[in-house]
Amino acid sequence: MILADYLLALASGVFVLFSACSYPLLPGYIAYYLGSKMTARQGLQGGIICTFGLMLVFSIIGIITTIFGSEIIAATPYFHLLAVIIIGIMGVLMLLGVGYPKFYLKIKPTKRGGLLGMFTYGITYGLASLACSFPIFLSLILYSLIFGNFLESILTFILFSLGMGIPLIATAILVSKTKHLLVKRITGVTGKIQRISGIFLIAMAIYLYFLASP
Repeated sequence: MILADYLLALASGVFVLFSACSYPLLPGYIAYYLGSKMTARQGLQGGIICTFGLMLVFSIIGIITTIFGSEIIAATPYFHLLAVIIIGIMGVLMLLGVGYPKFYLKIKPTKRGGLLGMFTYGITYGLASLACSFPIFLSLILYSLIFGNFLESILTFILFSLGMGIPLIATAILVSKTKHLLVKRITGVTGKIQRISGIFLIAMAIYLYFLASP
Protein backbone atom coordinates (compact mmCIF):
# COMPACT_ATOMS: atom_id res chain seq x y z
CA MET A 1 0.00 0.00 0.00
CA ILE A 2 1.18 3.51 -0.78
CA LEU A 3 0.70 6.95 0.76
CA ALA A 4 -2.46 7.55 -1.27
CA ASP A 5 -4.02 4.44 0.30
CA TYR A 6 -3.44 5.73 3.81
CA LEU A 7 -4.77 9.17 2.91
CA LEU A 8 -7.84 7.42 1.57
CA ALA A 9 -8.31 5.72 4.95
CA LEU A 10 -8.02 9.08 6.73
CA ALA A 11 -10.55 10.70 4.40
CA SER A 12 -12.95 7.81 4.92
CA GLY A 13 -12.86 8.41 8.66
CA VAL A 14 -13.64 12.10 8.20
CA PHE A 15 -16.70 11.34 6.06
CA VAL A 16 -17.97 8.76 8.55
CA LEU A 17 -17.65 11.19 11.48
CA PHE A 18 -19.90 13.68 9.72
CA SER A 19 -22.70 11.17 9.27
CA ALA A 20 -26.00 13.02 9.12
CA CYS A 21 -27.68 10.84 11.75
CA SER A 22 -24.84 10.71 14.29
CA TYR A 23 -22.82 13.93 14.15
CA PRO A 24 -25.71 16.18 15.30
CA LEU A 25 -25.77 14.22 18.57
CA LEU A 26 -22.04 14.52 19.19
CA PRO A 27 -21.84 18.05 20.70
CA GLY A 28 -24.53 17.26 23.26
CA TYR A 29 -22.76 14.11 24.44
CA ILE A 30 -19.43 15.94 24.64
CA ALA A 31 -20.99 18.57 26.87
CA TYR A 32 -22.66 15.86 28.96
CA TYR A 33 -19.47 13.89 29.62
CA LEU A 34 -17.12 16.85 30.08
CA GLY A 35 -19.53 19.36 31.61
CA SER A 36 -21.19 22.44 30.12
CA LYS A 37 -18.43 24.66 31.57
CA MET A 38 -15.53 22.68 30.16
CA THR A 39 -12.38 24.47 29.01
CA ALA A 40 -10.63 24.08 25.66
CA ARG A 41 -8.00 21.94 27.40
CA GLN A 42 -10.67 19.61 28.75
CA GLY A 43 -12.21 19.47 25.30
CA LEU A 44 -8.85 18.52 23.81
CA GLN A 45 -8.25 15.83 26.42
CA GLY A 46 -11.76 14.44 26.03
CA GLY A 47 -11.47 14.36 22.25
CA ILE A 48 -8.17 12.49 22.41
CA ILE A 49 -9.53 9.94 24.89
CA CYS A 50 -12.62 9.45 22.73
CA THR A 51 -10.35 8.87 19.74
CA PHE A 52 -8.58 6.10 21.67
CA GLY A 53 -11.98 4.45 22.05
CA LEU A 54 -12.49 4.69 18.29
CA MET A 55 -9.05 3.21 17.65
CA LEU A 56 -9.76 0.28 19.95
CA VAL A 57 -13.03 -0.73 18.33
CA PHE A 58 -11.85 -0.32 14.74
CA SER A 59 -8.54 -2.08 15.37
CA ILE A 60 -10.50 -5.09 16.62
CA ILE A 61 -12.76 -4.93 13.57
CA GLY A 62 -9.67 -4.68 11.36
CA ILE A 63 -8.11 -7.78 12.94
CA ILE A 64 -11.31 -9.81 12.57
CA THR A 65 -11.81 -8.64 8.99
CA THR A 66 -8.25 -9.50 7.99
CA ILE A 67 -8.39 -12.98 9.52
CA PHE A 68 -11.64 -14.01 7.88
CA GLY A 69 -11.34 -11.84 4.79
CA SER A 70 -8.45 -13.81 3.31
CA GLU A 71 -10.66 -16.90 3.21
CA ILE A 72 -13.41 -14.96 1.44
CA ILE A 73 -11.01 -13.65 -1.20
CA ALA A 74 -9.62 -17.13 -1.81
CA ALA A 75 -13.12 -18.53 -2.31
CA THR A 76 -14.42 -15.68 -4.51
CA PRO A 77 -13.11 -15.40 -8.08
CA TYR A 78 -12.79 -11.85 -9.41
CA PHE A 79 -13.21 -10.48 -5.90
CA HIS A 80 -11.66 -7.13 -6.83
CA LEU A 81 -14.15 -6.65 -9.69
CA LEU A 82 -17.05 -7.45 -7.38
CA ALA A 83 -15.67 -4.95 -4.85
CA VAL A 84 -15.46 -2.24 -7.52
CA ILE A 85 -19.09 -2.81 -8.50
CA ILE A 86 -20.32 -2.73 -4.90
CA ILE A 87 -18.36 0.43 -4.03
CA GLY A 88 -19.48 2.16 -7.23
CA ILE A 89 -23.16 1.37 -6.65
CA MET A 90 -23.03 2.58 -3.05
CA GLY A 91 -21.30 5.76 -4.20
CA VAL A 92 -24.05 6.49 -6.73
CA LEU A 93 -26.75 5.85 -4.13
CA MET A 94 -25.13 8.26 -1.67
CA LEU A 95 -24.58 10.89 -4.35
CA LEU A 96 -28.23 10.75 -5.42
CA GLY A 97 -29.46 10.67 -1.84
CA VAL A 98 -31.19 7.35 -2.47
CA GLY A 99 -31.87 5.30 0.63
CA TYR A 100 -29.99 2.08 1.21
CA PRO A 101 -30.50 -0.67 3.80
CA LYS A 102 -29.31 0.46 7.23
CA PHE A 103 -28.76 -1.35 10.47
CA TYR A 104 -28.92 0.20 13.89
CA LEU A 105 -27.07 -1.14 16.89
CA LYS A 106 -29.08 -0.60 20.04
CA ILE A 107 -26.17 0.54 22.18
CA LYS A 108 -26.80 2.98 24.99
CA PRO A 109 -23.94 5.33 25.88
CA THR A 110 -22.60 5.05 29.41
CA LYS A 111 -23.94 7.47 32.00
CA ARG A 112 -20.51 7.78 33.60
CA GLY A 113 -19.05 11.26 33.09
CA GLY A 114 -15.45 12.40 32.74
CA LEU A 115 -12.67 11.00 30.59
CA LEU A 116 -13.65 7.36 31.19
CA GLY A 117 -17.11 8.22 29.91
CA MET A 118 -15.56 9.79 26.81
CA PHE A 119 -13.49 6.65 26.18
CA THR A 120 -16.51 4.35 26.32
CA TYR A 121 -18.49 6.85 24.26
CA GLY A 122 -15.78 6.66 21.59
CA ILE A 123 -16.43 2.93 21.33
CA THR A 124 -20.19 3.45 21.22
CA TYR A 125 -20.02 6.33 18.73
CA GLY A 126 -17.74 4.37 16.43
CA LEU A 127 -20.20 1.49 16.21
CA ALA A 128 -23.29 3.70 15.98
CA SER A 129 -21.89 5.94 13.23
CA LEU A 130 -21.57 2.94 10.91
CA ALA A 131 -25.35 2.81 10.58
CA CYS A 132 -25.35 6.02 8.54
CA SER A 133 -22.06 5.51 6.75
CA PHE A 134 -21.85 1.77 6.31
CA PRO A 135 -21.15 2.09 2.55
CA ILE A 136 -17.94 4.02 3.29
CA PHE A 137 -16.81 1.58 5.96
CA LEU A 138 -17.63 -1.46 3.82
CA SER A 139 -15.68 0.09 0.94
CA LEU A 140 -12.66 0.50 3.20
CA ILE A 141 -12.94 -3.12 4.28
CA LEU A 142 -13.02 -4.32 0.67
CA TYR A 143 -10.14 -2.04 -0.23
CA SER A 144 -7.93 -3.24 2.63
CA LEU A 145 -8.69 -6.89 1.87
CA ILE A 146 -7.53 -6.54 -1.72
CA PHE A 147 -4.34 -4.53 -1.24
CA GLY A 148 -3.23 -4.87 2.36
CA ASN A 149 -1.46 -7.59 4.30
CA PHE A 150 -2.27 -8.13 7.98
CA LEU A 151 -0.23 -5.24 9.39
CA GLU A 152 -1.19 -2.86 6.58
CA SER A 153 -4.87 -3.63 7.10
CA ILE A 154 -4.62 -2.91 10.84
CA LEU A 155 -2.80 0.35 10.08
CA THR A 156 -5.53 1.25 7.60
CA PHE A 157 -8.21 0.97 10.29
CA ILE A 158 -6.10 2.89 12.79
CA LEU A 159 -5.77 5.72 10.26
CA PHE A 160 -9.50 5.49 9.65
CA SER A 161 -9.99 6.01 13.39
CA LEU A 162 -7.69 9.03 13.31
CA GLY A 163 -9.68 10.39 10.38
CA MET A 164 -12.71 10.33 12.66
CA GLY A 165 -10.73 11.46 15.70
CA ILE A 166 -9.13 14.64 14.35
CA PRO A 167 -12.41 16.43 13.50
CA LEU A 168 -13.93 14.95 16.66
CA ILE A 169 -11.21 16.64 18.74
CA ALA A 170 -11.81 19.86 16.83
CA THR A 171 -15.53 19.56 17.57
CA ALA A 172 -14.87 19.11 21.29
CA ILE A 173 -12.72 22.24 21.35
CA LEU A 174 -15.36 24.19 19.38
CA VAL A 175 -18.04 23.11 21.86
CA SER A 176 -15.92 24.49 24.71
CA LYS A 177 -15.32 27.78 22.89
CA THR A 178 -18.53 28.55 21.02
CA LYS A 179 -21.12 26.60 23.02
CA HIS A 180 -22.53 24.75 20.01
CA LEU A 181 -23.06 27.82 17.80
CA LEU A 182 -20.40 27.01 15.20
CA VAL A 183 -21.02 23.29 15.53
CA LYS A 184 -24.69 23.83 14.62
CA ARG A 185 -23.58 25.43 11.36
CA ILE A 186 -21.40 22.43 10.59
CA THR A 187 -24.28 20.10 11.47
CA GLY A 188 -26.43 21.93 8.93
CA VAL A 189 -24.22 20.83 6.05
CA THR A 190 -23.79 17.16 7.01
CA GLY A 191 -26.31 16.21 4.32
CA LYS A 192 -24.14 17.84 1.66
CA ILE A 193 -21.08 16.15 3.11
CA GLN A 194 -22.82 12.81 2.64
CA ARG A 195 -23.42 13.63 -1.04
CA ILE A 196 -19.73 14.50 -1.40
CA SER A 197 -18.87 11.18 0.20
CA GLY A 198 -20.80 9.54 -2.65
CA ILE A 199 -18.42 11.20 -5.12
CA PHE A 200 -15.57 9.98 -2.93
CA LEU A 201 -16.77 6.37 -3.20
CA ILE A 202 -17.19 6.60 -6.97
CA ALA A 203 -13.62 7.91 -7.23
CA MET A 204 -12.47 5.08 -4.96
CA ALA A 205 -14.16 2.51 -7.22
CA ILE A 206 -12.47 3.94 -10.32
CA TYR A 207 -9.10 4.05 -8.55
CA LEU A 208 -9.55 0.47 -7.33
CA TYR A 209 -10.47 -0.73 -10.82
CA PHE A 210 -7.36 0.69 -12.50
CA LEU A 211 -5.13 -0.31 -9.59
CA ALA A 212 -6.29 -3.92 -9.75
CA SER A 213 -6.31 -4.17 -13.55
CA PRO A 214 -3.40 -6.13 -15.05
